[in-house]
Amino acid sequence: MTDNGARPYGSSPAPCRRVSPEQRAVWEARGRRSLEFGAAWLIGGLLITAVIYGEAEGAVAYFVAGGPTLYGVHRIVAGLQLLSRSRKQR
Repeated sequence: MTDNGARPYGSSPAPCRRVSPEQRAVWEARGRRSLEFGAAWLIGGLLITAVIYGEAEGAVAYFVAGGPTLYGVHRIVAGLQLLSRSRKQR
């Protein structure tokens, strides 16, 4: 049987595909929190990098705090995805 785009039992999605308003609220809260923590990690990583770079004048090797910075970017992206999912198909 082919799917011609029409649903035989109505236009609402299957019950397993529905998302409750409570779940959307949880996703939105987690997304906002992830954005806040991601921004804090990103700013902290950049500050550590700037301080160490400033104090290591003339040194051969510089320590770059890429870990906290990358983790901050990861948390920001994850937060944006959660916010996008919470606002989709309202």
